[in-house]
Amino acid sequence: MISASDLRIGNYVASDHFKDRDVIVKVRLIGQDQAIVEHPNGLSEPMLYKGEMRGITLTEDLLLKCGFIDISSYKDFRLVINEDLYIEVSLRKNINAYVSVSDIDIINVIYLHQLQNLYFALTGKELEVKL
Repeated sequence: MISASDLRIGNYVASDHFKDRDVIVKVRLIGQDQAIVEHPNGLSEPMLYKGEMRGITLTEDLLLKCGFIDISSYKDFRLVINEDLYIEVSLRKNINAYVSVSDIDIINVIYLHQLQNLYFALTGKELEVKL
């Protein structure tokens, strides 16, 4: 379950609010306990409440769609921000995404919206996600 305060406009979340289907939606507006999202078919912008939104767990396929490259045979992925800064994600055990500066682990991330927020905090730009 995601709190609206954990989200930014443009984040992707999962919801089964739409005819019992598990769909990925994009946040358009954030309220205190709810978010208005893009309908999967673009027909309307429904409101989702805290219990209706879930994080999208990071997977190998999702990381590749975000521009990460596979850097090892151990399910490690990297997205270079500049020559001194990159984000690495390891899917080996518990999902750990961390910002590395000279190989120092700084933060853990489990869900796509957290990765989007981390990328924005580091660059001031949106992470391109090709869903």
